[in-house]
Amino acid sequence: MTDRLLTFGLAFALGLFVWLYARSREREILDNIVVPVTVRLAPGLADSYRLESPAVGQVRVSFTGPPNKLRELQEAISRNELSATVDYALPEDQLERNRVEDSVRVEATDLRVPAGVTVLPVEGRNRIGVMLSRLGDKVVKVRIETSKDLEPRLRIIPETVKVRAPRDLLERLFELSVILPSRDELGFMGLTPGRPARLPLPREVDGIAIVPDPESVVVRIDPQAPRIYPLADLPVQFLCPPNFTLRPRFLDDRAGKLQLRIQGPDQGDTPRVHAYIDLTGGRFLPGPGIESVQIQLPRDFTLAQDPPAKVSFELVPVEAAPKPLGGLPAP
Repeated sequence: MTDRLLTFGLAFALGLFVWLYARSREREILDNIVVPVTVRLAPGLADSYRLESPAVGQVRVSFTGPPNKLRELQEAISRNELSATVDYALPEDQLERNRVEDSVRVEATDLRVPAGVTVLPVEGRNRIGVMLSRLGDKVVKVRIETSKDLEPRLRIIPETVKVRAPRDLLERLFELSVILPSRDELGFMGLTPGRPARLPLPREVDGIAIVPDPESVVVRIDPQAPRIYPLADLPVQFLCPPNFTLRPRFLDDRAGKLQLRIQGPDQGDTPRVHAYIDLTGGRFLPGPGIESVQIQLPRDFTLAQDPPAKVSFELVPVEAAPKPLGGLPAP
């Protein structure tokens, strides 16, 4: 009886070995194949977070199965038809963070392969790092970057916009800057005192994508706003009393010229402005001196800057008193 059982056991073991060998001859393996993986946010996260990186990653996977099925899989790989899509769900302990760095694991079930093919993800090569930014909204001011003489005359509609962007960017974002084209391009845009123009708002700040609402603003030139006139190299004169026995002169050519900005009605031509140092109200001796510069402006005009600084000069004796300058010409 024992001999019969032993014989049966040996026969069964030999048959199993033959069956396993036959089965192994019917299966092949594709080893260490690169598979592209698309990572996307799980439902419910897309409205509150932005997936910064990566849009597409790669993992290493091995496959085993019948030769005919593996050939079918190889053809799909050669046509770039084998890929995986993985949804990333944010852990609850990370929900309040502005930036999240994590990784997502690619499982065998994430790949679609022919029936009969077994997916074997390569351990240690089947994870993809992800980075998320938490989104927020903030109302910021719109600023038009243009020349100093045009900027005060511009009116922006609306003056503020809502920006949707990563929260860490919003913490340091206080305004959106729009660069106005050069004066030669303004005519092409149609921006004139009687005609506004529409400017698109930037879609990124510091290389980070943002979503402004609205996406553009209307810019117009306010005809009632004063125009800025820059004055370059305005000469400074001296107002001397009658029979003045000293001759004033500047220490160098640049000291006798001013750079001014004035504002007033838009009259086309640059208005006439006079700058002078008044020597009629005191007693002066030969030698160096320093006095304030007086500015005579036309009616309805004012300075668009701080008053000019005091100017240095010197007084030298003359043999004969110079003719009085008299009053300054009327504006």
